[in-house]
Amino acid sequence: MSYGQQDWGVVKIGQRKSRTNNKKPTKKQKQEAMRTGNVEVRKKNNNEGRKMYQLENDNEVRKHQTLGVSVGRKILQARNAKKITQKQLAQQCSVKVTVINDYERGKAIPDNRLLTRMERILGVSLRENSKKKTRK
Repeated sequence: MSYGQQDWGVVKIGQRKSRTNNKKPTKKQKQEAMRTGNVEVRKKNNNEGRKMYQLENDNEVRKHQTLGVSVGRKILQARNAKKITQKQLAQQCSVKVTVINDYERGKAIPDNRLLTRMERILGVSLRENSKKKTRK
C-alpha cells in the first residue's frame, strides 16, 4: 500500500479566518478615544429588560378562576342527599378533605377530572354548561 498520493496537510475545523477589516480596538485605543471624546455610545435594544420592568411594576391583581358558590351548593346538597361525609367523598375521589371543603365553599380552582369523579359518585350534574346536545 502506497501513501504517496495522500494529502497529509492539517485541516482546522471550527476556526474562523480572521477578518482584517473588522479589527476590534485595543484597550489603549478605547481609553484614548474616551479621553478625547471620540466615543459613540449606543444603547442595546433589550426588550427583556423592559418586560421585566413591566412585570415588577404591575399593580393589577390577577386571580385564578374559581368555582362558583352554586357548584359548591350542588355538591353539598348531593352529598347530604347521599348521606356521605366530606371525608368519605374525599376518600372515594382520592383527594384530601380540604379539597372537597374548598369545592363546597366555591374557592377551588376547577379540575375537570375531579368534577367528573364527583358527578359520577354523587349522581348529579355539577357543571352548568354540561347539557348534552342531541343530534337530529
